[in-house]
Amino acid sequence: MPDRPTTKDARREAAREKARQMREAQARKQRRNRVLAISAAAVALVLVAGAVAFGVSRASGGGEPVAAPPGVTADGGIVLGESSAPHTVTIFQDYQCPVCKAYEAAVGPWLDQQVEAGTTKLEYRPLTFLDGQSSGTKYSTRAANAAYCLAGQPDADFYAFNTAMYVEQPEEGGTGLTDSRLVSIAQAAGGDIGTCIADGTYDRFAQQQNDAAFELTDAQGQRLVNGTPTVLVDGKLLQNPQGGAPDQQALATALGVAG
Repeated sequence: MPDRPTTKDARREAAREKARQMREAQARKQRRNRVLAISAAAVALVLVAGAVAFGVSRASGGGEPVAAPPGVTADGGIVLGESSAPHTVTIFQDYQCPVCKAYEAAVGPWLDQQVEAGTTKLEYRPLTFLDGQSSGTKYSTRAANAAYCLAGQPDADFYAFNTAMYVEQPEEGGTGLTDSRLVSIAQAAGGDIGTCIADGTYDRFAQQQNDAAFELTDAQGQRLVNGTPTVLVDGKLLQNPQGGAPDQQALATALGVAG
């Protein structure tokens, strides 16, 4: 296990370095492959798999509503940044989603800079709809539970945890990261979540929030979340003109800052 950074600033800097490495790895992969064809296939796979897994997770997330974990909003948001920030960027993500990994590598460090500058709050909404892509281990739910376990710990750095989860993202179709590895990633980010992981404390909460996310609609009744990543700015869906999650320039325009 790598050495654990000793301060929150050190963990944040380590997360940025991991994000840089993730971007470079993504660029190398794109150079080796026909990126347009592969990206289209990946998006199609995520959406098709999500449509199948979504039905499974809806069935497992029912029952009485579960109270939100400490440090988490009632609708499952893990919010970073100052409450006085004028904007909120919300990202619906599944830690099993390969397109989410690419998106985090592309815009995550820039969004973190906006959070530190006080431009925006950044809200992560972990989903579980790709549980069916982890050979029965429900990795998406386990990963979302880990995120919720960490969110309420004041000394933990959620941004560092989130970055590391994508750096170590397992291949779809495998068994996902082990629970012990999730604990180690959280420890490196300053969190102690061993018991919470072992108990699956927020599994049902994560599954219920997944179900609720796919029921969200805009003022015209159009569904907001159809897959991941989905991005809202101040509660409104934001996409690139050609569709898909917004790039850095589109986000900058929406936030009124330089891209």
